[in-house]
Formats: sequence, C-alpha cells, structure tokens
Amino acid sequence: MKTKELKKINELFEYRKLPFLLNHFVKKDKKWMHRKLIDLQVAIYDLDRYLESNWKLKSDKLDHYWSKIYSQLNKLDFTQSEISILVKHIQKYQLHESQLRENKLPTRLSFEYYYYYKSCDVRLMREIINIYNDILRSKIDVASWRYYDLITEMNDDIEDVFEDQLTINGNLFNIMIFEHGLKHTEKAFKYHLDNILKKSERKFKHSKNAYEQKIRKWTLKRHKQTTKLMEKQLIKIKKKRLKKSNSKLYSRL
Repeated sequence: MKTKELKKINELFEYRKLPFLLNHFVKKDKKWMHRKLIDLQVAIYDLDRYLESNWKLKSDKLDHYWSKIYSQLNKLDFTQSEISILVKHIQKYQLHESQLRENKLPTRLSFEYYYYYKSCDVRLMREIINIYNDILRSKIDVASWRYYDLITEMNDDIEDVFEDQLTINGNLFNIMIFEHGLKHTEKAFKYHLDNILKKSERKFKHSKNAYEQKIRKWTLKRHKQTTKLMEKQLIKIKKKRLKKSNSKLYSRL
C-alpha cells in the first residue's frame, strides 16, 4: 500500500471518528481491527477508482474488485450470507455511480437518500466495529451517526469539487453547479445542511446518552466547517468559472 493512500484512509477514519470507536477495544484487538478496516477500505477504494476512471464498465473487472472486498470481509470471519447483507449499500452506491453513464444524475434524487448511500463505506466500518464490540453496541448504534455522516459526506463533495471534475464522479455539488448554477446550488446545499443539523438537534437535544451528545456536538462542528468551506469554494469557483467542457463526466454525456 502506498504511503499516500494510507494517509488518505487514516484521515478519512479520523474525520469520521472511527478511532474514537476503536478506542473501546483492548490494545491488541484495536490494532487488529484497525488493520482489517484499512485493508477493507483499500479494496473499496480500488472499486471506486475503477468506477471513476472507466466510462465503459466491464463485468469481469467489477467481479475482480468485488472479489477483493469479499476477501477482506471473509478475513473478518463473516459468512457469505452475512457479507451479502453487509455490502448491499455499497452495491447501491455502485448503481448510482454507474447510472451516470445513462445520464441519470444524482440531482434527480433527494439529498438525504443520495448522501446516505454515498457514505456506505464508513457506515460499513461502523457496523463491523459494533458487531465485534458488544459493549460499544449497547451504548451507541450505527443509526446514531446518520446526520454526522450526511454532513461529512457533503463536506467531501464540496472539498473535492475541482478534483472530481477530472474523473467520472457523482459529486452532487459539482453536478448541481453544472445543472442549475451557483446560486441554486448554494441555496440548496445551505438548506440541506441546516435541515440535517436541525434533525440532529431534535434527535439528541434531550438525550441523556453521553455518546449521543458527543455526536451531536461533532455534527454541529462539522456543519459550521462545511458551511465555511462552501463559502470559500464558491469564491474560488467564481474566479475559475467552471465549465461543463472541463468536466470528464459532462464531456461524455
């Protein structure tokens, strides 16, 4: 594994608070789980890289990348039937990415629906951690991270708006700018960022669960960061004047 890729994965894990969850394991188990999750993330990134780099998707190539994902989950001692359930959301993500080639863009879907499946890899990591740690599972479930993951996934799209023009990528922020313009995109993203935060506040405001209160505070922090990031990126976009002809996706449609 390249140092750059490992750094990217560790940054992803840190940003999504996976080390916080892994700290609930004893040292030996924590190290083992961390290594297994990294290997799994590498396999998912390999699939993602193939989807982003090839307009014509070949079934044998897809099978190759999926076999790597299955292999890593096998190493975590999951059965074939268990794996089939665990990867359903990644398969949905792949469907959304492949539909770009049919001009079925994510702008036709609701924000929460789209970003829920776009955060499938991190949710899978959380599920695996909870499966392996009964005590942690009794304190906090995967669903409690829903709004945190939605906002951080939106943040990723906003952060990668320029980089993702160079690939065949379902970056909703990027695509919405091309489809509807800057003003519409800014208004839509701000509305959904605020709405997701409101849902998080309603869900956790009166909770006495210390873990849920942590997630609530982290979600608020990410909301502020993402809002500020969007303002900065929009200024850069206005200066660069993004054009559809510069996008690898739109040049194909």
